[in-house]
Amino acid sequence: MNKTILSIIIPTYNSQNNIHNLLLSINNSDFKQFKNIEALIVDDKSYDKTLKKIKEMQPVLKFKLILYPFRKNFGPAKARNYGVKKARGNYILFLDSDVELAKSTLRYAFQLAKEKQARAFTGIWHYRQKNNRFFPNFKAMRDWVYWFIEREKYARYYLFSTRIAGIEKKLFLRIGGFDEKFPQPTVEDIELTYRIEKQAKIRFSPELMIYHEFEDFLPIAVKYFKRSRDWILLYQKRLKFDPVATSKKEALKAILAALLVSSLLLSSLHWFFLYLAILIFVQFTNLEWYFWSFVYKQKGLVFLLKSIFFSILLYLIIDMGSTWGILLSKFNKNKS
Repeated sequence: MNKTILSIIIPTYNSQNNIHNLLLSINNSDFKQFKNIEALIVDDKSYDKTLKKIKEMQPVLKFKLILYPFRKNFGPAKARNYGVKKARGNYILFLDSDVELAKSTLRYAFQLAKEKQARAFTGIWHYRQKNNRFFPNFKAMRDWVYWFIEREKYARYYLFSTRIAGIEKKLFLRIGGFDEKFPQPTVEDIELTYRIEKQAKIRFSPELMIYHEFEDFLPIAVKYFKRSRDWILLYQKRLKFDPVATSKKEALKAILAALLVSSLLLSSLHWFFLYLAILIFVQFTNLEWYFWSFVYKQKGLVFLLKSIFFSILLYLIIDMGSTWGILLSKFNKNKS
């Protein structure tokens, strides 16, 4: 009897346009031990053709695929937790339904699990996009620089990003899994990270490469707002920043973006504010230098100029989300 070593957990919700590519990328992996893995899809009450697409693929896959459809929508946190409870593997590999694996990714993940090289690990998504639209390429490069260039050195952990992340099942169950109080995909992965890192170092393995096609500005902006709204509440409890993406440096950038725009608006009243805006922009540029340099090398001057504008805009959205989170927190305290 073959032993299941690695269980892949995939939550789906209206994933008809993506799930086929993910399952195909698993099936076509540079990997030979398909009998020692399983994939569990927990569908969070999709109302499109997601279930039909999955069932059509099941007979042609090299690995065991089990489908668990929910009768109502609960959110990805509950879907992932349910998948882990049903999993037979000693290790869990979480994948989002809209990613594709690089050829060698599954082999590396299986090796990490089989040899127990880390109790928790996470991977990365490549910055190259299939499309040439500005914002998806901007967002992909922004994430790439977070992880590879701007991350604080010598930090204990990496964020446990559920686009691709693995963990020992025993550890996951011991710390209680994802917090199901987060019905939307906002900070449930960050909150879980905080509990993991108290017991185990989260290893970053760049060999665990996936491809992810990013959305355009509006849906990403909404996610930034909601994520910063919920993250500020976690920060208020911990009073600690993170090594990646939600670092002290990122908080400073958000503050500078707000001060920059405020100074520019006030510059019509007095020349002092224009000089202040210039000084703030110089400091902001210093903090964004690595990212903007990377963008310029990859895409050129025109792309860089657009990136400067959208960098500032996204930090303003983070400011608004954080402010809204603080106001909601105070309102709820006063109400109680």
